[in-house]
Amino acid sequence: MLFTQCINHKGLVGLAASWLKRRKPSNQISCTEVFTELVTMNNTGEIPDVIGFNYWTSVVVEVKTSRADFLRDRKKPFRQEPIKGMGEFRYYCVPKGLVKKDELPNSWGLLEYDSGKLVCSLLPERMKSNAVEERILLLSALRRLKR
Repeated sequence: MLFTQCINHKGLVGLAASWLKRRKPSNQISCTEVFTELVTMNNTGEIPDVIGFNYWTSVVVEVKTSRADFLRDRKKPFRQEPIKGMGEFRYYCVPKGLVKKDELPNSWGLLEYDSGKLVCSLLPERMKSNAVEERILLLSALRRLKR
């Protein structure tokens, strides 16, 4: 399928954040707290486009609007060694047709933007996440709330 849809990164980040907050079927995860592009001083340099938390897990959504960006992202150290990355569940969010399922890293899910909405094309599998980096991000968010 050809990639023909046009939406910018910021627009997809907003849709992904809304999708993560929304109640979904029992086989998909909803999060009570969701942050977008939260820059923190962490040890890996990872800045998730969207990260969400609920009482039992964490979810990262990485938004890509170009193949070049997607291919570059796969080479990052915390993608090469998933234990260094954030999110027990991880998704790529892309315009439909940009990425094939077999191009995704192991255990990642896929959200595709099509006709103005996000569709979950592939569910992720749970993986071990970097809890220390997640705590650094959460503490940074809490400090900002106190200001």
